[in-house]
Amino acid sequence: MGPMQVLDVVLAALLVVLVSAGIFVAFLLVRTLNETRTFVAETRERLIPLLDKADVTLDAVNAELLRLDGIVTQVEEVSGTVSSTTRVASEFMRSPVNKAAEVGSKLISAFRTHRR
Repeated sequence: MGPMQVLDVVLAALLVVLVSAGIFVAFLLVRTLNETRTFVAETRERLIPLLDKADVTLDAVNAELLRLDGIVTQVEEVSGTVSSTTRVASEFMRSPVNKAAEVGSKLISAFRTHRR
C-alpha cells in the first residue's frame, strides 16, 4: 500500500466521520424544531384563554374604576355643598350674635353713663 492509497483511506474515513456528524447535527436540529413546534402549540393553547380572562378582568376593573370615579365626584359635590352650607350658616349665625353683642355693649355703656 502506497502513500496515495493510505491518503485515500484516511480521506474516506474522514468523509464518513464528517457525513456522520452532519447527519447527527441534522437529526438534532429536526428534533429541536419538533420540540419547539410542540412548545409553541401548547403555549398558544394556554395563552389564548389566559388573554381572554385578562381582557374580561381588565374590563371589570375599568367598570369599577368608573364607578369609583362617580362616587368620588359625588363626594366632592356633597363636600362642596356642605362647605357652602356651613359658610352660609356661619354667616347667618354670626350676624345675630354680632348684633346681640353690639346691643349688649350699647346697653352696658348706657348703664354706665346713666349710673354716673
